[in-house]
Amino acid sequence: MNHDMRQRGKVWYLRKRVPLDVREEVGREWIEESLRTRDVREARRRRDARMAALEREWELIRRVGDPSALESALAESELERRAARRGELDPVAPTVVERLSEELDTKAQAWGRQKGHIDHVGAGMDPEELLERFTAETREGARLRDQLEALRGNIPISLAGERWLAKVDLAEGTKREYRRFFKTAQERLPPSAHVTRTDARMFAQWLAEEGGADGSGFSRKTVNNHLSALSRLWGHIGLDKSIWKGIDFEPAKAPVKRNIWTLQETILLLDAATALRGKAGARMPRLIRIALHTGARAKEIAGMEYDPENDWLVIRRETTKTDAGERALPCPDAIRDDVKAWVADPWSTQSVTNRFSELKRGLGFEGRSKVLHSFRHTLASRLHELGVQEATAARITGHKHTGMTYGVYGNKTAVESLRGIINSLDWDARLKAEREAIARRTQSIQDAP
Repeated sequence: MNHDMRQRGKVWYLRKRVPLDVREEVGREWIEESLRTRDVREARRRRDARMAALEREWELIRRVGDPSALESALAESELERRAARRGELDPVAPTVVERLSEELDTKAQAWGRQKGHIDHVGAGMDPEELLERFTAETREGARLRDQLEALRGNIPISLAGERWLAKVDLAEGTKREYRRFFKTAQERLPPSAHVTRTDARMFAQWLAEEGGADGSGFSRKTVNNHLSALSRLWGHIGLDKSIWKGIDFEPAKAPVKRNIWTLQETILLLDAATALRGKAGARMPRLIRIALHTGARAKEIAGMEYDPENDWLVIRRETTKTDAGERALPCPDAIRDDVKAWVADPWSTQSVTNRFSELKRGLGFEGRSKVLHSFRHTLASRLHELGVQEATAARITGHKHTGMTYGVYGNKTAVESLRGIINSLDWDARLKAEREAIARRTQSIQDAP
């Protein structure tokens, strides 16, 4: 829990070794910063936030070289353009583009001599081929090429994405997902200004056929998420975003259908969770009961707060997938003690997902049709059985309601008006009745001749 942290006196510090592949650009071997708190739980939260920011910076360096150098070149080029408009530009002094071009040629020549591609007078490999090899095979060459492309109007997709993401209000999880999209696009596509409708269509089909980490392709939903992210980015940088819209492709993966957890299956999960050793035997049943009563996602449960003054569950925007996910709910009577114990000592999002997956696989529930997220479907199904209006169900589960009346005005529903509905779920009574039914069936089988 305290990885990459150390205490100096009573104050906690972040201490993290810079990865070797970005150490030269970062300029130091270790990152050591005060987390400005004495509280270990708060220090962990601040460490995680700072580590996420550092990982983004390092990933950007891996994609485009030193981003500060690129930004500096762009700023210097802008100053040149302003000076030219005022008639103050020195016609003799080389421009930023000329200096970078000369630096690229010089370093490509030195690399070519070192590799034996050319001799000491430059004879050998064709200069254009040498330049292409240098930019393709060395990080220094790629860095200089990207700087020149950016100065010519082709800012690397990942860098343009970082600039856009810094200005938009999106959940951190969505931003991480978009960064992966932009990285993939930069690796597979020409410079942004040269991407055509045909390139976009071929890229979409590649995502569908081979884009997954295992090379098996993405689902239709994930491919469309890629295309939507790129469309928004293209609009931000002033390019034709319509090239990403209305693309027809054939997904290789069938969409995953989430199934609900039945009462009998929920009993199996709770019994197996209670049988776990140590703290897991207390935390896992709480996790399941909270998911069953609230339909909250893994990250929402991990970051859930309890407001004792109002007796509300509070789910903050930073833990939700969408704006609609930010919500406060009356705490169900049946899980009040579970909630208080959970928020005092929660699992991280990764632990929530991994530990629940281990539990359900141990019971024979393989595949992705039944996961923790399936409790959202279980709750939605129960609300439907109770005749709860769709707008109210959306308010409880954190979904956006698209209708004008309920979607625009219904989201102002008072939190307390939901208490009766949430308590009417009556999961404990239903689970007890199911246990009794199972016991009767078992006894009947045993009594049969």
